[in-house]
Amino acid sequence: MAINKKKNLILYLWEQNVPCTAAELADVLNVSVRTVKMYVKEINALAHHKVVLSSNKGYTALKISDRSFLDEPQTFAMSYAERSVYIIKKILIEHRPLNTFDLCDELFISYSTLKSDLAKMNTLYQIFHVHFSTQNDLIQIQGSEKDKRTLLSSIIRQETHSRILDLDTLKQSFSPAEIEKISQILNDFFKQGTYNLNNFSYTNLLLHFAILIERVKTGNSLSEIREIMTKNPEELALVRQLSDRIEQDFSITLNAYEKNEIYIFFKTNINYLVDSNYDKLREVIGEDVLDVIVKIMAEVSQLYSIDLKHESFIIPFGLHIKALITRASLGKYNRNPLSEKIKQDCPIIYDIAIFIALRLSEIYQVAIAEDEVAFIFLHVGTEIDRQNSSNDKLKCVLLCSDYLGLEKKIYAQLTQDYADEITIDAVVSSYEELESQTFDLLITMIQDERNYNYPSLLILPFQLDKQKNEIREKIYEIQQAKKKELIFNHFDHYFHPELFFVIENGSREDVIQKVCDKMEELGYVSASFKTFVKERENASSTAFGSIAIPHSVHMDAYQTKIGVAVSRSGITWGSNLVNIMLLIAINKYDKQILLTINESILSLFENPEILSRVKNTSSLAEFKEIILPNL
Repeated sequence: MAINKKKNLILYLWEQNVPCTAAELADVLNVSVRTVKMYVKEINALAHHKVVLSSNKGYTALKISDRSFLDEPQTFAMSYAERSVYIIKKILIEHRPLNTFDLCDELFISYSTLKSDLAKMNTLYQIFHVHFSTQNDLIQIQGSEKDKRTLLSSIIRQETHSRILDLDTLKQSFSPAEIEKISQILNDFFKQGTYNLNNFSYTNLLLHFAILIERVKTGNSLSEIREIMTKNPEELALVRQLSDRIEQDFSITLNAYEKNEIYIFFKTNINYLVDSNYDKLREVIGEDVLDVIVKIMAEVSQLYSIDLKHESFIIPFGLHIKALITRASLGKYNRNPLSEKIKQDCPIIYDIAIFIALRLSEIYQVAIAEDEVAFIFLHVGTEIDRQNSSNDKLKCVLLCSDYLGLEKKIYAQLTQDYADEITIDAVVSSYEELESQTFDLLITMIQDERNYNYPSLLILPFQLDKQKNEIREKIYEIQQAKKKELIFNHFDHYFHPELFFVIENGSREDVIQKVCDKMEELGYVSASFKTFVKERENASSTAFGSIAIPHSVHMDAYQTKIGVAVSRSGITWGSNLVNIMLLIAINKYDKQILLTINESILSLFENPEILSRVKNTSSLAEFKEIILPNL
């Protein structure tokens, strides 16, 4: 029983005069090394201080007089989620038979709780086509070997809680020595020469190989094979070398199905290193894939007025898309822990990524996971940032006297410290020179009543470091004012009283349907508009906290309009509760201004007070007054 084994562990350590390794303790207690580590953690938690000490030589235990904590009822309890992961890893990684009664004692739960856990697990993990059952008091996982591995991969990723999967997190589930060995193999094969392995793919491969090796070691090999898209002789030769290396380093034998699985890992995670050469790219990814990518980029350019046709972008993007299509066709995907954050921070770029994913899905008849959309976003966002990093910056003029080179010093410091927020378009020495300038902000070290004629910021030449908060607040203030002004200037054109709704109850689908129907009735959109809105929503939720901005990726509205729905109680929108919905229909001639307004509207609702007031409005006039006061 677990509590007796913990007592035996600490008693054994007290009897020894030298440190004991985890492996030695595992043999004494007849448990795994991982279980020993868990026992140590729980003993220290129960004692409320470190009783068992760890060093590079092994474990030792402090000899204490108060040993009552070992006889107390267990207080270090796992949650249901932790217990389910524990059970799966015990069976699939350690290949350990789990007796139901021993497990109950080990986890400090009742038999009925265990049965309830297994029932919940059968519901939660049914998407993996596995089933948890008991036979002769032993817990079993029924399903194909492939499905068991997919389940294991998922729960290990789940344990990261959206953090990036890395060597350290993998070492918590597998032998650290084996993870290091796999890492070395990957470095030897893929970190040089013909192939490229980015960080996401690297950790993804680490996890896949760790699972494959662990399962084969315990006699659980694949017995089914799946067809793959192509079989290049050079690739197959590399896979054979890689398989041989794994067999040699881990003393295992890989059957044909396992080697095929390694080939699939290769095809779905590895990119070729290609110089800036279209011909080489065409050879690697195929003429058909390249033509599709070029076609979609032309569509992006037409829809969003963004040029994504440069070779410097197309070559790495083309390699990525080829691997993505292969993954999607095999029902695999790469996990991107950044997906939720980037869709909130950069909705327009994320929308372009969604459009690309939808077109690829349509052309190749495959489902593309949201995590994969995030990788498309990273490619697109990097290129857009490279091309156009200054459009959103405030245009500033610096007014100061050039005394002892002070002008150059201030200019250099401002452009360095605030490079992402401002550009200094001119440096002047008098107010008369300002008359010919157009700018968002006057930065000056001259205190003068004429400063009030302009949006201005008074700086102290030797105090710039101390003024950083003040400077950033001023920049933010003007940015917000510009956004409000932009919305104000277009408000009456894009908003309509009949497109304002107060929703007491209803689903996401109901609200979208209602607003789309009214837009169609008023002649602003076609009958197909609501279908495209739903298609976009199904691809990835448009909710950002308590705001949702559903729309179509097609900018084909007859007139640009924004429908508003407010809900005091909130509309269930996926995992969000939405109080304000802004449904946007865009005419192609308004696309540029609407892209800007979209982000401007989102920024207005960053203020919780405005959000709270808006959700209680009952008319468009009220709505306007709250979001655009004093304009």
